[in-house]
Amino acid sequence: MNVLQSYSDALGLLIAALAVAFLISGLDDLIIDLCYCMRRLSRRSPTSRVLRQISLGGEERPIAIMVPAWHEHDVIYSMVRMNRNHIDYIDYTFFIGVYQNDPATLVEALRAREAFPNVVVSIVPHDGPTCKADCLNVLVAAIATHERASGRLFAGVALHDSEDVIHPLELKLFNNLNDFYDFIQLPVYSFRRSPRHFVAGTYMDEFAEFHTKDLEVREQLSGVVPCAGTSAFFSRLVIAGLAKPDSEVFNTSSLTEDYDVAFRLHLLGMKEVFVSFPVDFTIDTPIETALPQCVGGRLPIATREFFPEEFRAAYRQRARWLLGIAFQGWLNFGWKGNLGTKYFFYRDRKGVVTSILTVLAYFVVANCIVLALASTWIDRSLTPGSGGPGWTSGFLSLNLALLSNRLVQRTYFTARIYGPVMGALAGPRMMVSNLLNFFAALRAIYMFADHRFSGRPIVWDKTQHVLPANPLEFAE
Repeated sequence: MNVLQSYSDALGLLIAALAVAFLISGLDDLIIDLCYCMRRLSRRSPTSRVLRQISLGGEERPIAIMVPAWHEHDVIYSMVRMNRNHIDYIDYTFFIGVYQNDPATLVEALRAREAFPNVVVSIVPHDGPTCKADCLNVLVAAIATHERASGRLFAGVALHDSEDVIHPLELKLFNNLNDFYDFIQLPVYSFRRSPRHFVAGTYMDEFAEFHTKDLEVREQLSGVVPCAGTSAFFSRLVIAGLAKPDSEVFNTSSLTEDYDVAFRLHLLGMKEVFVSFPVDFTIDTPIETALPQCVGGRLPIATREFFPEEFRAAYRQRARWLLGIAFQGWLNFGWKGNLGTKYFFYRDRKGVVTSILTVLAYFVVANCIVLALASTWIDRSLTPGSGGPGWTSGFLSLNLALLSNRLVQRTYFTARIYGPVMGALAGPRMMVSNLLNFFAALRAIYMFADHRFSGRPIVWDKTQHVLPANPLEFAE
């Protein structure tokens, strides 16, 4: 039985190390919670003052909407049709980017152009997939060409994905905020999913919290607002500032060009803002099989979309995000910026480690249970996990308190958007999130190592997208 006790002692040391790591991470999360609460209580931020001044009326200015597409033949026509039916704005134009070796998507994009007069289709003049930034740069050039041909300048450019359902009032809000900010990011939320879909449900929970609390605090402490790649708006000043001779507007060396561009804008001194602007209705699907509709409830103007419901598709998508944010972000930006920026770099990059440590903690808990059973049935002298320092139990108590706070936070923010039933499921879904993030971290590490050692480029890792089955009609 000495072998079992030696294993138990080693497990105790591992528990102590994990307790320290999780305490550091938990206190970090607590800082964000406290900053958000203080900001909510004060309501004295410059953004709050601007939002109190604006309305959603005023003269419309032309806005371009960029939609990059790779293998999006299933959704691209429906996306344009659905959003045209309910966007409460007139002066806007869709610019759809399609690769030359993606004929199925091209057919559907051209079908949209034939059906709707405010659609422009641009073809990427080389084979895909490359990266999303490559397609976006082609669209930026197409917008400039369109301006020269029409003699009309766009006030700014909105960025959306081919699976997005755009809020009817989004363009009105962009139009009114364009005089105050260079880059605007609005929230992105998942459509309501069935309680049985635990994988897809994790996106409801995570985006509800991150796009309500974390982005607002990040703007407050660092001045940098990461672009989510959708529901985002760039002023003409931004495009002109990034479009230097012999340079790219969007960085083709990054899989998360949206994250990358936010830091480049900050370095140029551009004004960035995350805007949570509540109105008296939102877009959602009351049940999963229903058509999306405008439903009551005072919630922020936000884009809705369906996220993956299959485990493999979900962790592959997260691996791409993690690869671009943690690894390529580190290569491109290092630790530049003020203290707040460095702090959020740390938060973005710690996920690679904590995702793996969390599943390691599950392994440790399972081992402790087995050893506890062994101490009852095999060797009563066995003391599970006794090899750690004396302070371990105190650290574990603190971690339990911090974990309880995380559960409360996740439940609260999910319930704010989706109601108490979904809020109650947010806690159990956290384990699914942790497993997804674990596999995403392993895949991201593998992809980055393969890229660095083999020199193979990292290309657009396609996520299969879906749209609601029926178009949403907007009635004024």
